[in-house]
Amino acid sequence: MTGIWWAILACFTAVLAPASAVSAWRFIVPFSGAPMPCLDLSGHAPQCFHSYTGYLTYGFMVQAIQLNVMLFLFNVFFPMYPMDGAKLIVCSLQLFCGASAQCAARVLIYTSTPLAILFIAMAFKSMHSAGGSSVQPELSAYMGFMCLSESYKIYKLMKEERLYTHPLFELARSSTREVDDGTGIARRLNLSNRDDEETGGGVPARARMPGVTAMELKPFSGSGQALGGQATAGMSAAGQSLGSAPNPPGGGGGRSAWLTRVEADSSNRQKTVRQLEEERLAQRDAERQRLTQGA
Repeated sequence: MTGIWWAILACFTAVLAPASAVSAWRFIVPFSGAPMPCLDLSGHAPQCFHSYTGYLTYGFMVQAIQLNVMLFLFNVFFPMYPMDGAKLIVCSLQLFCGASAQCAARVLIYTSTPLAILFIAMAFKSMHSAGGSSVQPELSAYMGFMCLSESYKIYKLMKEERLYTHPLFELARSSTREVDDGTGIARRLNLSNRDDEETGGGVPARARMPGVTAMELKPFSGSGQALGGQATAGMSAAGQSLGSAPNPPGGGGGRSAWLTRVEADSSNRQKTVRQLEEERLAQRDAERQRLTQGA
């Protein structure tokens, strides 16, 4: 709004204001103390306004510019929540300084609460000295009580570990959490309704990455069996029992037997469970008859 009021004042000064009116740029500078033009209803002084309308309009626009400039400075450079200055401090601590949401909340509470109490004290002092002739002390007291209320809400959320529900402290709870499932660190969705734990130094717990655990190297003291010989033969027999086909030997007869076994395994895989069960029963009956005839 400052730019809009300044543009209107600049146009008004160029068209209707007297020659003694200062430039509109002077009123943007805070505490500049730029003088107001004089008022001459007789019309003999060309450097003055000749009517109340022009004089009051000029003064209204000057006050609007100065009020907007002062509100901007107070809102940005006064660290009392919910002013923008406190929000800038909190967001800068979390995004650029790596502080946790709990640390940023404590900074906000410790800066806003004393300033709010100071506002309220100055407001009561002004009301006592002015005798109720101005509304500015009441506005200051209202701002002080509002800041105290907001600071207490944040303090309560911090004690309940629910800072993540506040718009300024959404980083208090990460979207994922690290879980040790026995085989390593895995990430899962964070379904907790509490803030993340805070480590020492105001660093959020999610920034702490698991390190490699150093373990002492110990020599092997058990009993083992070297590969080769009987061990290799046993492994080959086990592989054949599990249905795994070994590499074909170089001979032609061995190759034919290997191909026959591969074809048998392939045909067995294509059979249904019922067919396999019938073949097993047939083999068992044949083995029983052979034993009966041998006896």
